[in-house]
Amino acid sequence: MATLAVSATQCAATVSLQSVVHASTKYELITQQVETQTAQPQTSQLEPPVETISINQAGQSFFSHPPQLIRSMATQAGAYTPSTYEFTLTVPKDAGQPLKAVKVVQAQNVETIKFDVGRSKAFVGDRLTASSEIRLASVGGEKPANPGEVTIVFDQPVQPGSTVTVALAAQRNPNWGGVYLFGVTAYPAGENGLGQFLGYGRINFYGNSN
Repeated sequence: MATLAVSATQCAATVSLQSVVHASTKYELITQQVETQTAQPQTSQLEPPVETISINQAGQSFFSHPPQLIRSMATQAGAYTPSTYEFTLTVPKDAGQPLKAVKVVQAQNVETIKFDVGRSKAFVGDRLTASSEIRLASVGGEKPANPGEVTIVFDQPVQPGSTVTVALAAQRNPNWGGVYLFGVTAYPAGENGLGQFLGYGRINFYGNSN
């Protein structure tokens, strides 16, 4: 009977030890799974989003946060003088789309500006240097019916987080001085991009008072 009791005790101890080992192994597996699941979101947060473009249900691209018109000026403010009109835009990092084109339209005034579209340029930032100029795909908009309108299309879209200036060459400033308004509209990259009106750039010319 004593021998049986000892054997039973040994068996119980063996079973208990196996249970402890099994529980320990199971605990380690659970711990590893929890650590893996916890680590995965932290890793994905560091990775940039795969898709940042904004397209509506009709397949039209648009700006999630549109560019901003931050500066407008003329290189010459005197009346009847050849000049260049500069409009500086910032494209926010969360724009959702790069900037593909900019349209500038003069608001009605005493005189209508005639642009020399062939001499129009664009450049990165707000100062033109040899390395900052941006190649243009096309410059258009000057038609008999709309002489105060110019559309500039960039050869490569301006990426979010950038600042760009479009410089429109005018044949001459108006003879009559005063404040002239120029509406600026930005167009995103993509098919049928929805233009976003950014507001009016104000340029003051000095000359005859109207």
